[in-house]
Amino acid sequence: MEELTSSVVSETKLDPTVAKAALGLVLGFLRDKDTTGNMQVMIAKMPRAQQDIEAAQSVRDGGVTQVIEGMTSFIGHGRADVNILAGQLEKLGISEAQTDALVREVVKRAENILGADGAEKIRNILPALRERTDSPTDLRKRA
Repeated sequence: MEELTSSVVSETKLDPTVAKAALGLVLGFLRDKDTTGNMQVMIAKMPRAQQDIEAAQSVRDGGVTQVIEGMTSFIGHGRADVNILAGQLEKLGISEAQTDALVREVVKRAENILGADGAEKIRNILPALRERTDSPTDLRKRA
């Protein structure tokens, strides 16, 4: 986890504490959305990743997440889940460009741990997050 955090800090210029919190949020999101088990494998192979995910998820946002989650029960999940994650990252003070860089680093790490096929499955979860930003970066080409 320290290697991933260092690369995110290098690419985003985020404070290490903020980078670690953001990674915890993104990894937790991916773990919850992944139906293949690849994220569980990746998390298990990164020391302290599970602790960082738990720490990030324990941060409260004044009930905003619960309200949005309640609304999604009526309209279904998907984009709303991505909006929750994007809002949590924004609340940490992370720009869209920094979110892009963070996601690219997670995908690179997934490729190192899971191989090309495993990373592709993780990438397939990420386009919805990418759609939230303004610039049309193709994660597959940049990762």
